[in-house]
Amino acid sequence: MNRINNKLFGILIKVSVLMALIFSIAPNIKGQTQPELQTATMRLGHLWLGVSANGYRSSFEYLSGYFPNDYDIMANRGQYAEGYTGAGVVLTATNWFNPLVDSVQPVAMYSYTNSLYPAWGAGKVLVPITSYLRFGYPDQTVNFNKVPLNDFATVDPNYSEFQNHTFDQIVQVTDSTILGINVSRKLMVWSQNFNDDYVIADLMFTNASKDTLDSVYVNINVSKDNLEYSNGNNPAISTSSSDYFKLGSNDWQHYYGGKPGDSLRVFYEYSADDPQKPGDNMGSPAVTQDGRLLDPNMTYMAILHASKEPFSDPSQDVDDPLQPKITYSGRNFPKTTSNDVYNNANFYVVRGGFSEDNPMPGAYPGTYHEQNSDEFGYADNSLVPANVPESASYRYVSFGPYKMYPGQKVHIVYANGYTGIGFKTGQEIGKEWLDGTLQNPPNMPNPNTGWLPANFQFPSGATEMDKRKDRWISMGIDSVMLSAYRAQWNYDHNYDIPQAPPPPTTATVTGYGDGVQIEWSDPNAEAMSNFAGYRIMSRISNADTIWYQPIYDSDGSDKGVTHSIKFKNVLFGAQYYFYIQAKAKIADNDPNADPTTRGKIIYSSRTLYPDVDQVQPPHFSQNDLSKIRIVPNPYNIKDPLLITYGFANQRNITFYNLPPVCTIKIYTENGDLVQTIQHNNPLGTGSEPWDMLTSSQQVINSGVYIAVFTKPDGELSYQKFIVVR
Repeated sequence: MNRINNKLFGILIKVSVLMALIFSIAPNIKGQTQPELQTATMRLGHLWLGVSANGYRSSFEYLSGYFPNDYDIMANRGQYAEGYTGAGVVLTATNWFNPLVDSVQPVAMYSYTNSLYPAWGAGKVLVPITSYLRFGYPDQTVNFNKVPLNDFATVDPNYSEFQNHTFDQIVQVTDSTILGINVSRKLMVWSQNFNDDYVIADLMFTNASKDTLDSVYVNINVSKDNLEYSNGNNPAISTSSSDYFKLGSNDWQHYYGGKPGDSLRVFYEYSADDPQKPGDNMGSPAVTQDGRLLDPNMTYMAILHASKEPFSDPSQDVDDPLQPKITYSGRNFPKTTSNDVYNNANFYVVRGGFSEDNPMPGAYPGTYHEQNSDEFGYADNSLVPANVPESASYRYVSFGPYKMYPGQKVHIVYANGYTGIGFKTGQEIGKEWLDGTLQNPPNMPNPNTGWLPANFQFPSGATEMDKRKDRWISMGIDSVMLSAYRAQWNYDHNYDIPQAPPPPTTATVTGYGDGVQIEWSDPNAEAMSNFAGYRIMSRISNADTIWYQPIYDSDGSDKGVTHSIKFKNVLFGAQYYFYIQAKAKIADNDPNADPTTRGKIIYSSRTLYPDVDQVQPPHFSQNDLSKIRIVPNPYNIKDPLLITYGFANQRNITFYNLPPVCTIKIYTENGDLVQTIQHNNPLGTGSEPWDMLTSSQQVINSGVYIAVFTKPDGELSYQKFIVVR
């Protein structure tokens, strides 16, 4: 290209970048969202993601509405562009002609986050984002009210990508970058319970320019910071220094895969002690809530494929087991690089200079892996190079360097996951730790450090009980490796692992005077050749510290147009939640199932059955006014049983054994009318809740109250009750 054409090209690029920036911040005049601003959400499994079309930062919230606190979920808020969704990518090239300034740059770096070169803008969308789900939410009715549920993606079981693969959601988008590299992102997630703790990101980088690009590195970052968790909010966690610190800060990072003999490529992160607080608080135990662990799990990135060389024909794409050749972690990297030939601090870190300064002992020759932060020999992880006290560290991987000719591609596939010992085990471990009764986990590979590195340093002053807690948390490393192994198997078998059964198509839950009636239908699950029946799970209250238990479990003969079960062993007036799962059995010899799952039961997705509405089973009505009962009486808002059974969440007093029709008038002890309730339940049930609000919607004060019950024939009775607030 001659210099005149170069200048013209530069002008065109400036105009196109300006237009991209305008379109990226302004909505369409017809009210349609511009392609760069479109988003998608992935709400299957244990890792929930918000995906921005152009790879830029966004903001997603998950705590409102459905966020099942019985299911270990980590949700990425998207406020930092990170590799969870294939974003968080930095691309480099050397001796690159920059059309914006009409000159050759020694080093060019493109970042979706705009932090390096803000004038370049975020990615320009070439192929708009799409999001497809194999199954949608059931049509749910609870106590005669239809539950309003909106599917979070387009539900189409006949979508082409679903026909030869078994993932249950797929999000796809393609962006361009100013470097001339187009980035195609494909994100896939499975709902079956042995493979629902990771999301696979399949990224294709294509040199769409007419230039040969040298020293192309693909740098990806992720962290455990700025996330939301499904457990830890009800009851609320104290912010006192004794039982809480910001999850995602003070974490250890460890890359397994940089040494000869490593069988996988896994970069994981887990809770560290907070040196700013007394004692050993690894796992963030909530000492005011029986010591339950708020941070018992781990996040990880497992590299499944990375091109050895750029290619034009997909048959030429060969995995390089040495990629990524560069790994490191931290947040505060060197700002001056006097020994860097490019005099570029960012490029110095991306291409492995920082890792070379702090090398991993025994790493493959020609690779640049930083020594793992949990192997430096520090009990305080803020002493690790590039870490910052009380600030989250990022995990970084760099693939390359590649020399990409026009039209060539680089293919990188990885899984991001969330797994570990789980919140339920974390609650049990935390309680025993606090009680001083905790024993070591079984089958520890190292009697001192468990699954942690042999030279891992426990905090100074850590008791033996503290160390046992930490060893239990370290058991999550074994879960990480198993999950990464399954993700690798999934990729190697063309995303065709056993398919999860679909959730029910319809479900009805109704509280009657003699129990709770549950009805459902699931013809698609029953049509599967390996259908294995149903499971119904139930629990009382929506507190984080109470867990679902199975109340119904059938086999493959449990088929029918509709199913109906009534559960009579219930606590009347308590707050119940239910969900239904279809089951399928993996064949003992299924070649697409990894050996650890063959012959086992898989379930329909927990997250595709949002049991957002509670059922409070009522009593049958009766006509003897002397049998009316007021529960609880006295009402004490601090009574732990109210929390256990869900009453406190509703702020209710309940009147039981009422006639089918009656009027309830509530007076103060001085005779002032507080509230009038007309009881006439269409089910003929004999219970009526009262939220302790006056007729003017004011919360009542502590005191003695009188309830007067009157039947239509004029018969009446009264009872006193006490409220303590």
